[in-house]
Amino acid sequence: MANIKKRFLYAISQMKNDLHIIEYLCWWLLRLCMIITYIVFTVKGEALYQRNLILINTVATFAIFLMKFILPKKLFTSKLSYRIQTYIDIFVFLGSFLGHGMKFLGEVQGYDKFMHVMAGGVVVFIGAEVVKAFDGHENLTPALRLFCGIGFSFIFIVLWENMEFIADWLITDSNNQNYLGGPGESDLFVKIFGAGKNSPAQNPVYDTNADMLYAVIGCVLFSVPFYFVLSKNHKKLRKAKEEKEAVSV
Repeated sequence: MANIKKRFLYAISQMKNDLHIIEYLCWWLLRLCMIITYIVFTVKGEALYQRNLILINTVATFAIFLMKFILPKKLFTSKLSYRIQTYIDIFVFLGSFLGHGMKFLGEVQGYDKFMHVMAGGVVVFIGAEVVKAFDGHENLTPALRLFCGIGFSFIFIVLWENMEFIADWLITDSNNQNYLGGPGESDLFVKIFGAGKNSPAQNPVYDTNADMLYAVIGCVLFSVPFYFVLSKNHKKLRKAKEEKEAVSV
């Protein structure tokens, strides 16, 4: 019991170092919105698949906290920054609350593609933060940290499409790969390259590849300014270190 209390107090102190108070308040606001959404879905009798998505994503808003407490302290997860939870919450807000809860995915044209652009970009930030949980990360140049973030994003892009394939294979109501429709005239790639020799059997293939391309676009768009942020922070840390060493001498 004493050990749990000690870990809990340490977690609070770490949150204070990693987060701004506004971020923390936004965490709980999102959690409240997700809980209300789940209750509304249950009362309205929404499909079990939809309710489970809301429930799983609500649990995801506690992801970093749970990893730190459930997984062994020897793992790198115990050193993860709580800032990563903020990035995860961006996904939950855009994908689960707005996408499924507010029906943006079905009613707002192009929202699915917007989600993939955002996912490809935001995961770069997560990857760069995950690297900081490993020893020796201070020696990484901004370019190497960015490279790790981009690699993390690409892994996420592939795993996400694998998840969509498995969900459509196992769940009757699932249509993540757009089996029931195809690219329309308003689709960006159709506008650029034309409709092509599309057939209903090709819809899932088109959807998967288009999603990955949108995610890569997001990865590139977010990575360019992020590199300059990393470089600026790296210079500040190096200057502070040099000043500290000069004082000690």
